[in-house]
Amino acid sequence: MHTTTIDIPAYVEAGNIICPSLAIPYHPEFIMGIYTDQAKIQYVLKMLMKLPNSYIHLKDDNLYDRLTVKEHVAFFKKLFNSAETTEALLQLIHLTDFQKMKVHQLSNSNRQLLHYLKLYLTPASIIVVEEPLQNMEDFSKQLTVQLFEKMTQKMLLLLSNNLEDLFISCHETNRLDAQGLCLLDVVGQDTTPNDIASFSPIKIEKIPTKKNDKIILFNPPEIDYIESVEGDVSIYVAGEAYPCSLTLTELEQRLLPLGFFRCHRSYIVNLQKVREIITWTKNSYSLSIHTTTKTTVPLSKNKLATLKELIGI
Repeated sequence: MHTTTIDIPAYVEAGNIICPSLAIPYHPEFIMGIYTDQAKIQYVLKMLMKLPNSYIHLKDDNLYDRLTVKEHVAFFKKLFNSAETTEALLQLIHLTDFQKMKVHQLSNSNRQLLHYLKLYLTPASIIVVEEPLQNMEDFSKQLTVQLFEKMTQKMLLLLSNNLEDLFISCHETNRLDAQGLCLLDVVGQDTTPNDIASFSPIKIEKIPTKKNDKIILFNPPEIDYIESVEGDVSIYVAGEAYPCSLTLTELEQRLLPLGFFRCHRSYIVNLQKVREIITWTKNSYSLSIHTTTKTTVPLSKNKLATLKELIGI
């Protein structure tokens, strides 16, 4: 494998960017997660199918249901010219006790493990998996993650709209939206093994949020707006809400010097994301936010003059 990036062209429909162009760095022995919606997942999969020396696993791929598990493993062994024994491969995916069972009798979790044996055996240097842990039991998820780690000399790209699945199976997780790939800064998640750390003398304020028991740190420019409902604060990034333990007042103090504005007692907006000021009546206003979805937040009447002064209108 000689490529340094996996390049995917942009997909634009009726002037709307469905998926931006991507240049994904290639790293062997690395598992990268891409968290996005189904439309982008399907487009990225379609483009990656054209990639040489790759193997694409779709969530609806089929097995030979009339074969026994042992026969299926023997078939994979022969197909990929593996030197490992059938017994060793059965043990690897913990299906020894099911080896005489017909494939169509297996649980969904065990069918997935049998599928992933193909990924383990294929000589392809790039493995792409759609929804890798979908509908799997916890023990099978653990086996799958362990199997992925054993796929040496390969890069794995896991595409999912389930953030938790990517957190537990990837070295790093990226969000894909209309602006491109953005690394989710997750406390405790590994980074690229071969990366050399770079440091900036500028202090960067990180905003902590929580998702599926994981702490995600956002850079302020990523944030669209912040909302407080009955004391529960949510950070909105690319149209998705992330709970935050900080109060709105604490966030205002942190973010005010970074281009944010308390537009309402329950809202803080990133002024760089404000597209227009909407006047409903002489006492009712909203701000239109430039994000992946059409979003408006309320603007208090007594904040209007301050906002106009801030943005110079």
